[in-house]
Amino acid sequence: MNVIMYMLIVLLSGGITILLFRQGREMRIVYRALKRELRPIQNELKRYEHNPARQFELLDPVYRKVVFQVHPKLKMKRTQLEQMVSDELNRLIKSKRSSIWSSIVVTGRGVLTMTMLGVSFVSGHMVYTEGDMTELFGPKQVESQSATILGDTFELPNQIASPEELGMAIAYHMSQFDESFSIRYIGKSRDFEQTMDEAWDWLEANHIYVFRLSRGGETEYRDHGGYVDLDMRLAYDMNIEEAKQIEAKVDQVVEEMPSGLNDYEKVKYVNDFVVLNTAYNLDSVASPFTPYSILFNGEGVCEGYALTTLLLLEAAGVEARYISGEAGTELHAWNLVKLDGSWYHLDTTWNDPVPNRPGEVGYDYFLVSDETLQKDHKWEMGDYPVTAMVDFQ
Repeated sequence: MNVIMYMLIVLLSGGITILLFRQGREMRIVYRALKRELRPIQNELKRYEHNPARQFELLDPVYRKVVFQVHPKLKMKRTQLEQMVSDELNRLIKSKRSSIWSSIVVTGRGVLTMTMLGVSFVSGHMVYTEGDMTELFGPKQVESQSATILGDTFELPNQIASPEELGMAIAYHMSQFDESFSIRYIGKSRDFEQTMDEAWDWLEANHIYVFRLSRGGETEYRDHGGYVDLDMRLAYDMNIEEAKQIEAKVDQVVEEMPSGLNDYEKVKYVNDFVVLNTAYNLDSVASPFTPYSILFNGEGVCEGYALTTLLLLEAAGVEARYISGEAGTELHAWNLVKLDGSWYHLDTTWNDPVPNRPGEVGYDYFLVSDETLQKDHKWEMGDYPVTAMVDFQ
């Protein structure tokens, strides 16, 4: 009877913990992202505290950047996320007291969640010791697995004990487009939310393709004291069949390149291919953010352009990066390309005339320097390599 009672306590406290964790994690991610983006402009905000128009100019990019950054990590409707970011931003900048209160709210949710977890831990331990449920609660290892997509290898470690290994495990499942999966984490779990944030950061830095194809999800975890069981449910803009078609199409495009091209000629070939075969369209048949829409429907938006360009350049043996920032007043994405030991910007979206003009290719944003691109693009320069001093000659 005691075992049944303790199990009911575990289930009840676990359910409350999950609800608190979901809400607390969402707020904490938004809070941390806003604090990080506000820090460099704090002095300017203070200087213009009596100039609302100037403050808006400073804060609007922060708002839009945070929405863009955290959207892939949270399974929320865009309107709900925008409201959460707006509310939290208002609390942070309204006054020092508001900022302190915002911190207390985030911390308080974390404390309450950990308290409920504590109840769950104690009850779970009593069930474990009294009911001899070693098979249910004991740590176990998973078999090491790997998969290769477009030359990128995804490893599923047989033991997950660090944020990097957790990121590797998540990346593996995302590369397979798994909509739900479980991971056992045996590393330090004093602040598992922080561990998750670091895992997402690692994933974004090392596997941008799969990172950008996810449209958020739900995360639940159960801390058993010595290890954590993590359950994830994710949504994607594509499926595994479409991913395989993309892989085959990328190989086909690269194989059809004229032989003997140097790296510069390969970059020009890719730029021309993407521009000539794509029309900018937010209302595309498939998700406009994906290479699938670009390669098979000939339409999409900047994220699809940049991811497709990245895949083609990498398959052709040219080192490239995906970069996100702003162009004009809109969130934007483009690429960095390495030629002759130096980096250059390549924006295939802005090289494509709008409205679409078949047969025309622009080169205003083809292998340009930081100085040139800064005229109408913005990005977090510290997050990306510095380019050559002048445009590629």
